[in-house]
Amino acid sequence: MTNYLKIIHSSDVFPKSEIAKPEKYTQRQTVKAIVVNNQDEIALVTNSVHNLYSLPGGGADSDNLEAEIIRECVEEINQNVKVTGIVGVIQEFRDRDAKEYITTCYSAFATGTVAGDTRTEDEIKNGLRVEWMGKEGVLETFKEQSQK
Repeated sequence: MTNYLKIIHSSDVFPKSEIAKPEKYTQRQTVKAIVVNNQDEIALVTNSVHNLYSLPGGGADSDNLEAEIIRECVEEINQNVKVTGIVGVIQEFRDRDAKEYITTCYSAFATGTVAGDTRTEDEIKNGLRVEWMGKEGVLETFKEQSQK
């Protein structure tokens, strides 16, 4: 059995939601990373649609999760990365789409910019962008978001 850092339910995030809890959730493996650059800044991604910040990452298309987070970092933050460890695993139940997300979070170091725009078509359309922040900026950004 996995020892999760946190188990999140839709009601934890949206306590006033009227979306019914589904009878069954479909499991989806995802990956995220805390990526640090040479200036000791951390990469966060955001877009023009929701203006919320998150760690880079996304759905895993294979069982090689380390390769998946490297792919996601190239795609979302336009950086090659060296994975330095596993931070932990979070389980999240989203009622809206009846999904159970198992997210493995990695620590990584940015090793260099990738040439060209590596975002997906949807990410480009939604204005996905990376912002590098110091640790205090990241903590403040996440704190402000949690109070909305």
